[in-house]
Amino acid sequence: MLPIDSTLPSLSEVFIKDFRSLEPEACTTADVALSHSDALAFFQRARTLSRAEVEDNYPTAPCFVEGTLRADGQLCDWRISAAATGFIHCDGATPHEWYFACDDCSDLLVK
Repeated sequence: MLPIDSTLPSLSEVFIKDFRSLEPEACTTADVALSHSDALAFFQRARTLSRAEVEDNYPTAPCFVEGTLRADGQLCDWRISAAATGFIHCDGATPHEWYFACDDCSDLLVK
């Protein structure tokens, strides 16, 4: 398991690559309608938690957006679900993961 760091790095170059849904009739792009700047705002507003805290205390959603960003200059992958949870995963010389939950992001997710 990768180290969990509660200190959020400096984020930049946040880009959305794709939308995916395991239940396309129930969970659509409207449920997680983010722009690039909305995705950045999500990570800035959300609380950083452990993976277990997110899995134990927040619902899962069958759809999400994913993309790339730079965390302290390192290229990373990210995902934000319609349940207002997400993560950032960075490979490389010092791999890291951050898990997020945002209780005040409904204005970002649903348009």
